[in-house]
Amino acid sequence: MTAALAASAAAPGAPLGAPLTLDRITKRYGNLAAVREVSLDVAGGEFLTLLGPSGSGKTTTLMIVAGFVDADGGEVLVGGRPVSAVPPHKRGLGVVFQHYALFPHMTVGGNVAFPLELRGVRGTEARRKVSDVLDLVRLSGLDGRYPRQLSGGQQQRVALARALVFGPPVLLMDEPLGALDRQLRAEMQLEIKAIQKRLGITVVYVTHDQGEALTMSDRIAVMRDGRIEQAGSPADLYERPTTPFVAAFLGECNFLDGRVVDADGRRTIVEIAHGFRLDAGTSAAPPGAQVVAAIRPEKLWFVDHEATKAGSTSAVDGTIEQVVYVGDLTRYQVRVAALGALLHVERQNRGGVRALARGDRIRLAWDPADVRVLPPEPPK
Repeated sequence: MTAALAASAAAPGAPLGAPLTLDRITKRYGNLAAVREVSLDVAGGEFLTLLGPSGSGKTTTLMIVAGFVDADGGEVLVGGRPVSAVPPHKRGLGVVFQHYALFPHMTVGGNVAFPLELRGVRGTEARRKVSDVLDLVRLSGLDGRYPRQLSGGQQQRVALARALVFGPPVLLMDEPLGALDRQLRAEMQLEIKAIQKRLGITVVYVTHDQGEALTMSDRIAVMRDGRIEQAGSPADLYERPTTPFVAAFLGECNFLDGRVVDADGRRTIVEIAHGFRLDAGTSAAPPGAQVVAAIRPEKLWFVDHEATKAGSTSAVDGTIEQVVYVGDLTRYQVRVAALGALLHVERQNRGGVRALARGDRIRLAWDPADVRVLPPEPPK
């Protein structure tokens, strides 16, 4: 299957997994800058996700790569070849949209074969390619059905098959799982990732779903106001965010405003409300700098209620104000007077751990290495 798709790549000499480069891409709509000087290198065979809230510029960026939107500046290169002046149908890129855009009057086989017909591939060769790709997406034997006869998940697979059948060097996906229910979304995330790895194809994927991005991506570019705020591996962005925006957008996070009072290259001391001095990890912020101390809810734990974790040197007293059971874990809101803050804590539900209730007095602890020292958000 891999060889068959690679052999049918649309762009001459462009195998599956071609690298993609965005060089200072800019797009304006009147006074609104939708995309601002975006530069990004996507390696061949990489699964890169553009992640961000509505209006961050991620879909516009994808549409510029596809050729459906003209950039006001910059260049897009596929396999080292500039394509900004090339019309969409000649770029040889596969595209999957959220609403699939299947032809209702065509069968599954007809929908999947359509890109091949546009490229002059017909007859036995086209039937073989359609059969191969339907087998890849687990739709063998359904080529005679119409889209209305399929489930949402099956329609999504047809759209994916249609985008893959001609062997594109890059596959662009814009919120392709948005119309599916939660369980099916989770299944399709793993399935798409498995297909991508099997083919070695380059994928640029757009989503606003943080869990989806963390699950599927080799690398994530978090977008904000038309710019890339931070790019890196899922673990890097989650564990080492460089701004409060990235920390908050990729999962829950507690933020404490403070001022650096000491830093020796190994640890940072941040003074929080009421003079409390918080041990944190290393930071480039000098003494006197205003900062934000950030710690994930799962990095906090209750002393005397679960095993003490090695390396912990910081603890404060608090009172539980809210308890929310969500199945695999319980979320707590803990009022900590010493910090002048309400902290969010997540605790896995497992045997042998006593449940805590609203009003319980507890002691919270953390490892200073888990506290990130970030610059404050710029004023709006």
